[in-house]
Amino acid sequence: MTDPLQQVLERLPGAKPTGSGWVARCPGHDDRRASLSISAGDDGRVLLHCFAGCTTEQVVTALGLTLSDLFSEPSPRPSRNGKPHGGSKPRTLATAEAAVAELARQFGRKPDKVWEYRNASGELVGLVLRWDTPAGKDIRPVARYPEGWRIGAMPIPRPLYRLPELLKAGPEQPIVVCEGEKAADAARSLGFVATTSSGGAQAATKTDWSPLRGRTVWILPDNDTPGRKYAEDVARLVTAAGAAEARIVELPGLGEGDDLADVVVADDWCGLPLGDAAELADLVALIERLAQAAEPWQPEPAELAAEALTYRPFPVDALPKPVRGFVVAAASALGCDPAYVALPLLVAIGAAVGNTRRLVLKCNWLVPPILWAVTIGESGTLKSPAFRLALRPVRERQRRAIERHAEAMRQYEAALARWERDFARWRRSKDATAEPPRKPEPPQAERLVVSDTTVEALAPVLLTNPRGLLLARDELAGWIGSFDRYAKTGGADLASWLSMYNAEPIIIDRKTGTPRTLFVPQAAVAVCGTIQPGVLRRVMTARHRESGLLARLLLAYPPQRPKRWGEADIDPSLENEIVRLFDRLYELKSETGDGGKPRPGLVRLSSEAKQVWITFFNEHGGELVNLTGDLASCWAKLEEAAARLALIDHLARWAGGESISPDTLDERSMAAGIALTRWFKHEAKRVYAMLSETAEERDQRRLVEWIERRGGAATAREVQMGCRWLREPGVAEAALQELVAAGLGYWCDVSTTPQGGRPTRTFLLKEQPPCQRNPNFQAENRGFVDVDTADGLKNTPTEGGDDEIII
Repeated sequence: MTDPLQQVLERLPGAKPTGSGWVARCPGHDDRRASLSISAGDDGRVLLHCFAGCTTEQVVTALGLTLSDLFSEPSPRPSRNGKPHGGSKPRTLATAEAAVAELARQFGRKPDKVWEYRNASGELVGLVLRWDTPAGKDIRPVARYPEGWRIGAMPIPRPLYRLPELLKAGPEQPIVVCEGEKAADAARSLGFVATTSSGGAQAATKTDWSPLRGRTVWILPDNDTPGRKYAEDVARLVTAAGAAEARIVELPGLGEGDDLADVVVADDWCGLPLGDAAELADLVALIERLAQAAEPWQPEPAELAAEALTYRPFPVDALPKPVRGFVVAAASALGCDPAYVALPLLVAIGAAVGNTRRLVLKCNWLVPPILWAVTIGESGTLKSPAFRLALRPVRERQRRAIERHAEAMRQYEAALARWERDFARWRRSKDATAEPPRKPEPPQAERLVVSDTTVEALAPVLLTNPRGLLLARDELAGWIGSFDRYAKTGGADLASWLSMYNAEPIIIDRKTGTPRTLFVPQAAVAVCGTIQPGVLRRVMTARHRESGLLARLLLAYPPQRPKRWGEADIDPSLENEIVRLFDRLYELKSETGDGGKPRPGLVRLSSEAKQVWITFFNEHGGELVNLTGDLASCWAKLEEAAARLALIDHLARWAGGESISPDTLDERSMAAGIALTRWFKHEAKRVYAMLSETAEERDQRRLVEWIERRGGAATAREVQMGCRWLREPGVAEAALQELVAAGLGYWCDVSTTPQGGRPTRTFLLKEQPPCQRNPNFQAENRGFVDVDTADGLKNTPTEGGDDEIII
């Protein structure tokens, strides 16, 4: 059975998810802003709404569909046992080969060309297959999902083509981006390091461009309108991802729709014969000259501001295999963002390794697997259920350890009672040669997790658990706020906690207890928890910023999404894999050092991993030198966070069953750690901006986020009813007008009925109205009329509009 919503989304590769569905550029008109809203009705039908006024029939015709394609097919007829004969779950296959074979049967032959997509770890995650037919080329994708392989597009975010090759390329090499795998292969045949994104010219936004951070990027567009638009999209995306510079290199002399692949196979181009290798070298030299002559692409200031505050999908593909599958399944089952599951799980994995291992970056630079991470969200965003689910294996292991300790204590108390009896007999005896009975030692509890403790109480637990501990608190505000209680005495607890981030020694002088002074040689404590954004803003005082506490926290603040009921659940086999992973990590033992004292085992970098690290280190240093204040402090800590994440990835891969040496970290794990760090960099910018915003800026951001969750449009009445801080009469409309004045949207009249009706004044989020871009807009798009913009533009309503498009 074909899913109508999936069918529509596959034909809108630029669609972006919102809180209530998706938005995309409408194919029914020349749409430069996403004015088409797509969502699903309760009965499975597709709901379309073009704010530019296109009718439903115009939209579906432009998509190559019919109105009937927007309806779900009738439910399968139940069998005698009450179960349906078929289901709507996408078909999955065990291997990529099986998926390719299925398509080959449909086409009657093998594909003419196969392009592979691999993630940062080198694992195959997708294929693009091409059949050359009399009617033209036919492209079909195949993708890996947690439950198996599907015939369809890869999950978002998608990896770049030839990603492992890009990660190994030297920093001095420019990266050439073409539209399509064929053109990228042509660039590669000329000696360039080349890539592309999957899904065609309109799908660039669905790819993770962060691996091009710090790189020089040359974009070679196809010679047509979609090709030039794709080049602009890529330039914007790689710049937002941190590319050193992006240049759009126009190749002269191309025919309509031609690209670099057509040039390479041609006999001559722009007066150059291309018959042999020497002449192709001339082609390379010409492309290099064109690239040097091209101006570096510069985004508009508004684009930079918007990108800085845009949430990027968590890079799930950078996680090790067993962790990745569990995170995807858990997020799907809960209906939450994957970051809510991934962060506490990564911290817990690092805590399980603890003091048993260190990563050697240099002889005097040993990196522990200790992370401190915080997931941020309003109440009801499912951050707490995700937190509990991620830590369930550790808490269950802790429960069993406490039960074992309780049984050991019962046995100890019985042994102690026997000792006391035997000792009394020994004292009454007159035998001077008899040895006194040996007093039993009390059992030590195995502690993995703590939740609410002072450093003074924590130190004895660390002494008896030298591996280290995990501090896990659903509400982390209490932990952060507790440090301020010691402000008058110099913040003794905070200083000790900052040492624990690096697993350094701490000395605690106690007022009571024996001994009075406690020395913990390697106090390793990983920290994870949740917090609400307003609470984080309140407890993260200037003192905590200046001390470096904020800089040590890996932050995730996914946008709020509405709750939706779903039948998805976690496959028990995925949970069992995570349990086995933790079991194997907790089996890791420290080595024995001088005097029989435990010391961490050392994990060293492979030569390839070392090169990947050096490239990142130099790029990161170039970024850090231009930063000040909180971001500079954050970047200083994120430098080593990449190595910590790489160590966690490496040992999780080993514990998950990969045939790798636990003592040598390869380039795949280093690339994964760097990919995660780049995501945390962008997220830090977002959260730090939130922490420093004024009350007015905060209310404006909340309003924009609220409108985005509604699909980008709202009336003043809807805002007044939906935003409790704008309930006073006239305040909602004034707030929307401030967004118009700031250039974040505009007013439009939207018809209330298919026959036209009295228009409703509606605010739309976007940069500028379509009628300002296209003088013929009114004639082309009936029913959508701009009545008030930042420029004071006023137009006459058109007639016969059809705005409320519901199928």
